[in-house]
Amino acid sequence: MRSLPRSRLRLLAATITAALIVGLCTAAAALAFSEQYGFYAIGNNGYVQSAGAHTFIFNLGSGSNGGKLACQLFNSKGTNFVSHGNGLCTVTSNGEFVWARVYNQSGSTETVGGEAET
Repeated sequence: MRSLPRSRLRLLAATITAALIVGLCTAAAALAFSEQYGFYAIGNNGYVQSAGAHTFIFNLGSGSNGGKLACQLFNSKGTNFVSHGNGLCTVTSNGEFVWARVYNQSGSTETVGGEAET
């Protein structure tokens, strides 16, 4: 049996952890829409972004190397919410946000992805 590289194992662990967090945060109410985005390698200060056109209330980001990430929810009116984390970040709002992003602020290339919920 072939073993997975450490970065893939970290990403898998972060994704499983993220799924558990989403499940715990949303157990009281069913979500109307969920969009996964990214999950590819980006350089430092790069980002992955949702397709938009929804009013997101939650954004979860994860990275493969445990580096510093920033999760953002924003709209065209200049309103945005941002939170930071190492390997994982989440941000929650009141649902006026059309786009969700996860920024790589780790200082190196990292596989980054996110999941936004309405």
